[in-house]
Amino acid sequence: MKLSRIYTNQPKLFEPIEFNGVTDERLNVVFAKITKPKDKTKDSHNLGKTTFIHLIDYLLLKNISGDQNHFLAKHAERFSAFTFYLELQTHKDTFVTVRRTVTQPTKISIKHHNQRGLDGTTVGQTQWDHYEIPLEKAREILDAYLDLTVIKPWDYRKGVSYFLRTQADYQDYFQIAKFMAGKDMHWKPYLTQVIGFDPKVIEQKYELDQQIDAKQRERDDRQAEVQVDERNFTKLTAQIAIQRDEVEKTGVQLEQFDFRKEEARVNRSLIDRIEQQSADTNDQIYNVEYDLAQMRNSLETGVSFNIKNIKQVFEETKLYFPDPLARDYEELVTFNKKVTKERNALLRAQITELEKQLATLTTEADRLNGERVRCLEILRNADTFKKYKALQKEYSQQQAQLNYLEHQCERLKKVLDLSKTLTELELRRKQVIQDSTTAIAQGSPTCTSIAKEFHSLVKQVLNLKGSFYPSINASGNIDFKVDVELLGQEGQATSQGEGTSYKKLLCALFDVAILRTYADQPFYHFVYHDGIFEGLDTRKRRMLLDVVRETAIKYKVQYILSVIDADLPRDEDDKKIPFPDDEIVLELHDGGINGRLFKMKEF
Repeated sequence: MKLSRIYTNQPKLFEPIEFNGVTDERLNVVFAKITKPKDKTKDSHNLGKTTFIHLIDYLLLKNISGDQNHFLAKHAERFSAFTFYLELQTHKDTFVTVRRTVTQPTKISIKHHNQRGLDGTTVGQTQWDHYEIPLEKAREILDAYLDLTVIKPWDYRKGVSYFLRTQADYQDYFQIAKFMAGKDMHWKPYLTQVIGFDPKVIEQKYELDQQIDAKQRERDDRQAEVQVDERNFTKLTAQIAIQRDEVEKTGVQLEQFDFRKEEARVNRSLIDRIEQQSADTNDQIYNVEYDLAQMRNSLETGVSFNIKNIKQVFEETKLYFPDPLARDYEELVTFNKKVTKERNALLRAQITELEKQLATLTTEADRLNGERVRCLEILRNADTFKKYKALQKEYSQQQAQLNYLEHQCERLKKVLDLSKTLTELELRRKQVIQDSTTAIAQGSPTCTSIAKEFHSLVKQVLNLKGSFYPSINASGNIDFKVDVELLGQEGQATSQGEGTSYKKLLCALFDVAILRTYADQPFYHFVYHDGIFEGLDTRKRRMLLDVVRETAIKYKVQYILSVIDADLPRDEDDKKIPFPDDEIVLELHDGGINGRLFKMKEF
């Protein structure tokens, strides 16, 4: 896949651009020169170099709906008359022309042809193989024509941004700007396949993470609905059995209208259970109220130290009170106030928690007291009918408690089922991590080839040892690593790779290493590096230039770079090394409208 031509139906406002590297081995240079170096109002950085990348991406069918920062969305009215055309070369040496307007950006036309140079502006509606089809469908069709089998099952859009590097895409070797805000699962499996490993096990890990997170949230929500922890499930089932037995016995006694046994049961219950629970609850209430009183009293206590009083004592005793001592006291007071403020914040939080606990305990005490009253009513009521009614009420209370416990049990069973599922998922995740660790440790020929190319390029350009390798991190996910070391001193790391300009250079070299590795396969065979020479030492510029020329000639990779006049490589005599005219595919300058990408006023 290479770029062949970009043109529009407005040639006076946007001149056609013919790319090198399709049938030749020349570089593609987007060159911005300064014609008025003394004019401080001119700027060679604002002529359209980066805009050109966004235009290419647009014609490669980027979806800009909702992206009001894209220049064609932001200035849609200004470009309403434009129809853009992009001609691409496929791996089979055929060509595809993509037509896209600004007024209808989701209606795409596509034509497949054998010869380069088709003029899409003259192609009638019926002559397009696919005319104004929806954007997603157009992507599918273009993907079929390009047939980048190396990255299947992903389509050509997945990796295209790696080879259209703007200034924002040099922050990370592997995670380009469009993936920065997303999750690793959106790009790491793709890059895993590019370096020669099966991405399925990596995808499984991320999928399991999502499933486990979802089940954990569901389990926590279910547990919040139950007042019993899952670890006490057997205790709950025992309580249910006891409660059910109590209900059955009370029911039998009511049917037989025999209150003697029920009175004995109520008496034991009153003595053995209710009184003990009431005593325990009241003890807890007392302790909580005591703690609350102490904490509230503590809140009212502040720093009572007064520096004026101290000074007065010194004056009355005719002792000298030095200023440094006064400052020490004041600092001590400030420190105490800060500590008191932090302590008070903690105390207020504890008071809030204790107040909640006190409310719960008070409610429980009231409930137990009500139960005590009902039991005493049974024991003390001599009237048979009233005693029967009281026992009926007690029976209802027992039944309600049984229903409550059984309902809690059913909910807790769901929690236990979710916990079981979580355990199974975690075991599967553990196995997937082991599988991915084993696969990465075994390596792949493609990864080895990329690593060798990268090392060779880093050595050639930077005279350093550059290493690229994948690894499994502590979370069980794949990471991609780049290390730069001094030659001949293995393990002696250098901080050069951390600098902005060197990181940019290493990003470019990594791209080139991948393109060299896949030079003969159905893959991307182009790369656009925006402002790649900016900030580099002139010697590194020359060495990088040697590398990209070699890549274009030996590996048939279409290399596109943008550069301003001031960043041109220089020879040993500090003279600029200009690019040949036939390598400059787009020349921009600060001399006015005609020097811009679009021959119109700034936007």
